[in-house]
Parts: sequence; C-alpha cells; structure tokens
Amino acid sequence: MTHDLIQNGMSERISAIKQQLLTLRDAFRQHQSYIRHQYDISETEMEIILYVDKNGAQKMKHIGETFGIKFSTLTSLVDKIEELGLIKRVNSKEDRRSVLITLTKKGKKLVDEYDQQATHYSDLLAMQPTDSQDLFSQLVAVLMNPSGTNFVAQA
Repeated sequence: MTHDLIQNGMSERISAIKQQLLTLRDAFRQHQSYIRHQYDISETEMEIILYVDKNGAQKMKHIGETFGIKFSTLTSLVDKIEELGLIKRVNSKEDRRSVLITLTKKGKKLVDEYDQQATHYSDLLAMQPTDSQDLFSQLVAVLMNPSGTNFVAQA
C-alpha cells in the first residue's frame, strides 16, 4: 500500500511537471505566433530568420540543407522575407558566386522583439535567490541533455 501511495504521488508530481512544461511551451509558441503575425511571416520563415541571427550570414545552400528545403522552395521563402525587408542577399567576399543571407535592421528588430519574452523570464528569474537560479540552470541542462545527447525533434 505504501508503495502504491508513493507511486501515485510521483505520478501526480510528474503529471504536474508535464503540465507546467506544456504551459511554458505554449507561452513561447503564442509569443512567436504574435511576432509572426505582426511581420506577416510563416513559421519556417521565422525559423530561417532566427537561424541567420544565431549563426550569422549564411549561404542559401547551407540554409536549405539545414532545414531540408529544396532550393526552389527556399528561393521563394527568401524572396518573400527579403520583400518584407527582414533579410538581404549579399555576395560573399570570399566567393562572389555565393550569395549570403543576412538580417537587415528590421530583421534584427523582429529578433529583438521575439527575444523580449526570454528577457522577461530571465528578469523574473534574476529576482529569485541564487540557489533557485542555479537549480533552474541545472534543470535546463538536464532537460536539454537527459542522456548525454541533445533531444531535438527532427523536422
């Protein structure tokens, strides 16, 4: 009987943690959706913008390979994002045949607006005791690397 109570308590705790994680995920998705709506871009277009922001100027070929997008489809996506003034194509200085995708000021503004949610959460966490901040960092590390390998859903 004691074993059943312990199992039931763990199950309830795990269920509550799962619900909290889903709530956090939904908050980030809702914020991303709001930003995408403001700039009239798709989820894939947003991911391309975030990828270029994180990794710097990128060759179109590399972006296509990273996201598993055919070059013709990527060209259409990049055309739209460029028309919106969020990215620009520039010729590579190393190889003039290569075209690099970079963010414009407007594209950087989009990323800054998107990052505001993480900044808000960071500010809230900064008001917590140091041991709580350390625990949070440790838990994120566990969640991002539960068995020695990063869990990233494949597109």
